[in-house]
Amino acid sequence: MRRGLIRVGRIASTTGFTWMTAAVSHNLHSNRSIVSMALLLEVVAVATLGDWILSAAMSVAASLAFSWYFIDKSGSLTITTPEGAVTFSAMVFTALTVSVLAVRGRRRADEAVRRREEMERLQQFGRVLLTATTVAEAAGNAVNNVVTLFNLSGATIRLRAGDQVFRFGSPGDVESSIGLGHGAELVLYGPQPSGEVRSALGHIIGLVLDHARNTEESTRSETTKRSEELRATVLNALAHNFRTPLTSIKAAASMLRGASDISTAQGRELVAVIDEEADRLDRLIAESLDLARIESHRASPRTEKCSIPDIVNAVATRVGRYLGNRELAISVPGGLPLLSGDRFLFEQMLMQVVDNAWKYSKPGSRIEITAIESEDRVILTVRNEGNAIPLSEREEIFGKFYRGTVNHSHVEGTGLGLAIAKSIAEAHGGSIWLNSEPAGPAFQFSLPIEVMGIEG
Repeated sequence: MRRGLIRVGRIASTTGFTWMTAAVSHNLHSNRSIVSMALLLEVVAVATLGDWILSAAMSVAASLAFSWYFIDKSGSLTITTPEGAVTFSAMVFTALTVSVLAVRGRRRADEAVRRREEMERLQQFGRVLLTATTVAEAAGNAVNNVVTLFNLSGATIRLRAGDQVFRFGSPGDVESSIGLGHGAELVLYGPQPSGEVRSALGHIIGLVLDHARNTEESTRSETTKRSEELRATVLNALAHNFRTPLTSIKAAASMLRGASDISTAQGRELVAVIDEEADRLDRLIAESLDLARIESHRASPRTEKCSIPDIVNAVATRVGRYLGNRELAISVPGGLPLLSGDRFLFEQMLMQVVDNAWKYSKPGSRIEITAIESEDRVILTVRNEGNAIPLSEREEIFGKFYRGTVNHSHVEGTGLGLAIAKSIAEAHGGSIWLNSEPAGPAFQFSLPIEVMGIEG
């Protein structure tokens, strides 16, 4: 209502001024050409305000005032001669044309100024956002600054289908949505900037979020790598510090065990326990160091094409040195697809399960390694003729330091082997499980054929 009253007041004042100019010029007997130019200048002056309605009203008022005082009979709008009609038509056409051109020029000038201001705001907006180092910081800065710089009532950024939401200001009657990539979305409330600016805002915020995301991942990767290096260093130092006294304990126990002056059976049994537990502690230290090296590979893995037959043959060569009279049977087709991953980790994975099969199988029994292709995966199986594993333990045996209840007192080990194998399989996007078969336990790996990378 207020805006309408202001417009009516402007129309009344400008048209009244036009009539007054025409009346004063008539009383002063001014030249008709000079008066027409003066009235046209007034039309141009009003048109520069950029109001189409006001400009059209001014053009009509100037034409009528000119006709009232200077065409045919003064004090009348009646036109009786062809000359008067031509003059009036020319005056109306000229006034409207000048009005349209002036309004259009003013609006283009305003548009140019607005675009320049928007570009300056976009540059300032980009400079502010580039200082962010995290996705949360970038999104928070974006909503705060987009509202402040572009005079919006509010803004919202939703990251990854609404998992994280950042808001600033309050919702308005008008809103627009802009995609930022990776499932993110920017919503603007209130008076909207131009379509070009909204598109530019989407590109800038999307790039800044990507930059912050990459920075976070790089920082996280570097932190993980340093953490793994520190852990390996600490483990190596602890292993060295443990092995120094352990070597002395082992040497002393071996000497006492071979001595003949221990008179009681209980004393000889205690010495044997010390000797055996020293060996067990040494194996625990060695496997802990192996685990640290494997985790180090997971922190900085290699991605290479790996042949399953080559991996199986390498493991068979390593375990062949201590298999004794057990039979190792390998049935792996040569045409299996290549896996993409870290060959060192693949060998360690298979080695742990084969070593477990050797420990829990009887002398003279058979250990079998097979592999088949199934759709987009390779199924790798290690079977042995050991005792059946209770159903209640088939998930627990893959936990760290867990040793089964069957024959665990007669088998050397630390309970880390299957946990290591499971960790490596999952790092390559695969899995491991246990099947209980009539001939004995069968550990099976399912590995995807096309693996683009390894999870850290």
